[in-house]
Amino acid sequence: MNGAELIVDFLKRKGVNHAFGYPGGPIIVLYDAIYKAKFPHILTRHEQGAAHAAEGFAKATGIPGVVIATSGPGATNLVTGLADAMLDSVPMLAITGAVARKATGTDAFQEADITGITQPITKYNYLVMNPDELVPILEEAWDLATQGRPGPVLVNVPKDIMAMEINTDSSGQALATSTYVRHRPASIRTASMADQVYAAINNSKKPMILAGGGCIISKGATEDLKRFAECTGIPVATTLMGKGAMKEDHPLYLGNLGMHGTPQANKALGTCDLLLAVGTRFSDRIIGDPEIYSQDTTRFVVHVDVDAAEIGKNVKAGIQIEDDAADFFETMLASLPDAKTCGKLSDNWKPWLDQLMKIKGRYEELKKPMYEPTTPLQPQYVIHEAAKGLKGQDPILVTDVGQHQMFASQHFPVESPRSWITSGGLGTMGFGIPAAMGTATAYPDRTTVLFVGDGGFQMTLQELGVIASHRMPVKIFVMDNSCLGMVRQWQELFYDERYSHTLLESNPDFLKIAEAYGMRAGRAADPESLKREITAAYATDGPYLIHVVLDSSVNVYPMIPAGKLPNDIIMPGLEDQD
Repeated sequence: MNGAELIVDFLKRKGVNHAFGYPGGPIIVLYDAIYKAKFPHILTRHEQGAAHAAEGFAKATGIPGVVIATSGPGATNLVTGLADAMLDSVPMLAITGAVARKATGTDAFQEADITGITQPITKYNYLVMNPDELVPILEEAWDLATQGRPGPVLVNVPKDIMAMEINTDSSGQALATSTYVRHRPASIRTASMADQVYAAINNSKKPMILAGGGCIISKGATEDLKRFAECTGIPVATTLMGKGAMKEDHPLYLGNLGMHGTPQANKALGTCDLLLAVGTRFSDRIIGDPEIYSQDTTRFVVHVDVDAAEIGKNVKAGIQIEDDAADFFETMLASLPDAKTCGKLSDNWKPWLDQLMKIKGRYEELKKPMYEPTTPLQPQYVIHEAAKGLKGQDPILVTDVGQHQMFASQHFPVESPRSWITSGGLGTMGFGIPAAMGTATAYPDRTTVLFVGDGGFQMTLQELGVIASHRMPVKIFVMDNSCLGMVRQWQELFYDERYSHTLLESNPDFLKIAEAYGMRAGRAADPESLKREITAAYATDGPYLIHVVLDSSVNVYPMIPAGKLPNDIIMPGLEDQD
């Protein structure tokens, strides 16, 4: 087999039944091999769309997303998606074409040093210069993408290696050379620290669990998290990336925390005396100013993460455990000092729980008026109505980035892990449409609901062509407030209403764009038309776009100003409840 055929053979051996990409000269041999092997591949309209689609597939399944691009601009168009995947710990394998080895470094046509460019935004990357190392490198790249903290790995293959025949054994397998062996110092695992963690729990009066994205990524962690919380009676809050780790109606669930998190979750984060942080890196959107937060010596922090580099990086931890979230909760459950204490520990912090639940109850009351029908439409109402129509059907919820993203996190209940797909760490506008394409590829029998703002929609709208041509079950809500809502909100609150280049006064006709791609669409500007369009969308076999005309003055609350602490939360109507 030639190098390209070996790449396809490798992907098939890994059970890959998808790929997203865009062809070009240096990678044309690989696309010829894809054609001959009838390998499943979706042609996107832009390489960035292919990268985000691979992310959406991987976030929904836990299986590495595969993206293919040519050299030069094809490869550089993957950069945003790779950076997004890196920050959100998404397993992804990017295969790019490169100019021939003899032309490397000569500024040949469509040459770019993609290995150098992507070094800071990939878990690892490779430039294959020895044909005998192609398959071993692919094997190692796959392992790196999936093991430990997942992430994107890029393999750059010169076109002459793709075209040349490479030695194989009698079964057609490549004659693999030895892969690299990495030696790491022994990590501090849960088993050796469980007694100390339980001692900290027993000494606590105000404990909480902070479940991050690692609790979603780690297989089996969510069920053990639930069991551990119920056994100890410790309330649970999640980060934005941890949404879905706990059932939203669970009595111990406080909701998301952070800049636009719930008052009860942020109150817990600001006043707890024990913080069990599992699978989170304490980003600034969660903790505000980590230096000031760490100065509170009344709080004891237990930080658990599979990536040792994240432990203690932003917030000082009294107990540091390098472990997988599932292993942590499983080991803690198996290490209970006395099985009879399960369910009784919460007696120690009942006043704390009562206080948090009182705040939660008040917040739920404040949300009820948001769900009343009004004209112009309020985003909270739109999202609530969209969720009602799919209750119990376990839809996949995808968002772009902006105000609608935060409203969706607050008002659309997620029914299972890996059903909340969003761009967290990088906050990438344009993520939504191609990511929904990826989730629909992974789960064609489930409904994908996408909320995307009028700004983000126009960054990757060309991918509607893919969604339409494949008749993907994606229901698209274009949340049109005629502005870049989140930036406009900051300009209103902190920049004396100087709306510098955030008002989108010349939006296109979104219905005509959908119709141009052969997609059914409708417009909603009041409660009656919204309900009519939601009914039509959910009854349609395939994609449907709803252009939702919103009140452009609505801001996202609760809100914690940048750099402030969890106790500095702003929520109109919620009086301080100490």
